[in-house]
Amino acid sequence: MHYLEAKKQIKNIAKQPVIVIFGDEQFLIESFIQSVVDDRLSEAEKEDQLITYDMEEQPVSDAVLEVETFPFFGGNKVVVCEASYFLTGKKVKTSVEHDLDRLVQYIEQPVDFSTLIVVVPYEKLDERKKVVKALKKQGEFIECKTMVERDLGQWFQYFKQQYQIDFSKRIEDRLIQEVGTSLQLLEKEIEKLSLFQVSGAISDDDAKALISHSAKASSFTLVDAVISRDLSLAINTYKDLVRLNEEEIGLLALLSSQIRTIYQVKTLLGKGYSQKQIAQQIRVHPYVVKMSETRAKRFNLEQLYQALDLCAETDHAIKQGKMEKRLAFEMLLYQLIA
Repeated sequence: MHYLEAKKQIKNIAKQPVIVIFGDEQFLIESFIQSVVDDRLSEAEKEDQLITYDMEEQPVSDAVLEVETFPFFGGNKVVVCEASYFLTGKKVKTSVEHDLDRLVQYIEQPVDFSTLIVVVPYEKLDERKKVVKALKKQGEFIECKTMVERDLGQWFQYFKQQYQIDFSKRIEDRLIQEVGTSLQLLEKEIEKLSLFQVSGAISDDDAKALISHSAKASSFTLVDAVISRDLSLAINTYKDLVRLNEEEIGLLALLSSQIRTIYQVKTLLGKGYSQKQIAQQIRVHPYVVKMSETRAKRFNLEQLYQALDLCAETDHAIKQGKMEKRLAFEMLLYQLIA
């Protein structure tokens, strides 16, 4: 079951004696564990009856013994087994030996006062293993995988419902441009917008003022200013980045990276690659490819190559002390636009 579907059924899932949470999105893993804990334990119980074991340092038999031990003050208990790589085919260096038959015995006859959460920070389980087969019969499996572009709309809808807020597709695009596709950062920004909301939907102007700006996102704005031949916007964006304590060398690297990505995308598009193939080839998120494809239409390959050459020359001039860094960066922007 995927995270979003599981969150809707948290009341029922939290009552299951064994829950397996697997995937490579740590934010979702931690969030779901917290949801289960909040449902099963009172604030007073959380201090003594939430116990965590590291399976790379402690045997699973210790965790099973803890699960089976009735809470001293009564009530419920939640036991979390972190780094449970023994459910996967991944080779992990550890001196700990796990008695998986002991775990299977518990899975087949669990107690009703404890919830065992088995955390596997890996994208795939080894379903050939006896313990995995036993868990498949008795346990609840929650998948917490890294988000892909096609899931963005579903996640925005989820966050909008969670924080009772509404905003436009343009604001969604701005959020992605500024903070990327990190679910943790997106949620923080949407929560911030919800606190500002008084009535109705958040306007584009309000979102522009409230959403946190990142150097990476602003480097896209620099590229857009160059494409639009808007020197004033380029200079003002550069000054905004300086106010964020960004150094010229770092900004130059970001700007070069964006131009290089546009160059790579345009080259591969010319060879007939799809957006998905390009994302895999140059190892960037599909949304970055989509944005770069739009920008690439405004340049030919020779212009992009010349822009990269100018960036390299400016980098050399700054590092060799041939030109003051602020002047050098502003001159670069002028040259790129001119």
